[in-house]
Amino acid sequence: MLKTMKKSIVQLSFTLIASAFLLLQSCVEADGLATPNVASPVLVLLQGSTFPSTARVEVTSTVLELDKTNILDHTKGIDSIPVSNLVLRVFINATNEVGTVTTGSDGKASLSVSWADLGLTAARSGSQVRLEFAGMHKNLSFRKYHTVRVQ
Repeated sequence: MLKTMKKSIVQLSFTLIASAFLLLQSCVEADGLATPNVASPVLVLLQGSTFPSTARVEVTSTVLELDKTNILDHTKGIDSIPVSNLVLRVFINATNEVGTVTTGSDGKASLSVSWADLGLTAARSGSQVRLEFAGMHKNLSFRKYHTVRVQ
């Protein structure tokens, strides 16, 4: 009986010490994120996501800068200002550039590519490709992801 009680006390002590060690280790402060989390300098709106296999893929982008000067004034709010002459590079698979478009004075740009340009030589219903629209505004880079599908 005494041996069993000693064994239980040793096991309980070991469990408590291990738990305390793990608890202390979980409270170590990290230096920060591996990559900085910075808000995008622009709002990118993309239209066009489903297209027939025989048609070209037509995606229209609208790029707006948000002026938050009057954010606290409920009668004015946030202004959306079109960003003109902004170059957007379009990628698939993060590194394969499939096109470049430039926004007009209204902040709009249109991408027109074939399914073959997107890597789908035989576009079948349900196939999809993730596009990445990348640009730089006021020395801040940004990316916007958009998926297009075959009808």
